[in-house]
Amino acid sequence: MAINVWKDNLVEQVDVILRLRGSFPYVAIDTEFPGFIRSTPRHASEEERYDDMKYNVDHMRLIQLGLTLFDKDGNTPWPGCCWQFNFSDFDPDTDACSEDSIELLLHSGHNLQKNQRDGVDAYRCSYLLCVKLFRHPHKSKYITFHGLYDVAFLIQMITRAPLPNTLNEFLVLTRSVFGDDLYDIKYISRFCEGLHEGKAGLLTLSKLLELEPVGIRHQAAYDSLLIRAIFNKMKQLWFDIEDERFVSVLYGLENNCMKSKKTKSSTVAVAASSPPQVQPFQPYRGLLASPFQAH
Repeated sequence: MAINVWKDNLVEQVDVILRLRGSFPYVAIDTEFPGFIRSTPRHASEEERYDDMKYNVDHMRLIQLGLTLFDKDGNTPWPGCCWQFNFSDFDPDTDACSEDSIELLLHSGHNLQKNQRDGVDAYRCSYLLCVKLFRHPHKSKYITFHGLYDVAFLIQMITRAPLPNTLNEFLVLTRSVFGDDLYDIKYISRFCEGLHEGKAGLLTLSKLLELEPVGIRHQAAYDSLLIRAIFNKMKQLWFDIEDERFVSVLYGLENNCMKSKKTKSSTVAVAASSPPQVQPFQPYRGLLASPFQAH
């Protein structure tokens, strides 16, 4: 059963996630946001695709974040366990959005007025998630589906800054946030026979794998649970989808992701003979105060 996270139970539920992290190190991620205000042509270059994504993410606010924790065998802490963070920042009357997307979300049960009234402030949530999820000593593996926008919105929320100006800088920042354990199962499905060569959407992919989705479509918890189920089924049916060739490759940016991985490998090899110089991830880019300190 999905746990809805609001401002009054935010700290409590993040602490629950923290306690479970050691036993359930896999994290399936999904986000809901207000659509696309700049469209990307089908045959756009990866650089053009990134520019459009940056424009959309920098000009919009996140509505929901879904997280599902599971172990290497696909088990969750309890049946249907996932978390759905509802954010208060988006105002449908004033913020940039796609009207069609907002209508779809409303028909899927989203209550945007309740979100504004009772939801979580993204800045407060970013502090907790960064400290207790992305900087936690337990090594995690992050699983997405067509995850470019999910990853970008999380990075924007954590850094509290516009996305980097270039695609290469974005990929470097992605590794600093997610480490080397980020997977996009839409990309991986391209290499699995019978899964439409990576062209299937999330629901179609679940049907191909004979999975029964649980919950309400177009809710972040629903999709994160489904991502977990698909990832687990793919592990059972094909091969080790956690192979090095699939890590840190986002669908739609495959070529640049592969180049970035090669560049990183070369850099590591050159630096191997030198004393390591750790560059810790700085999540707030100059924001020194905790959001819980008095103003």
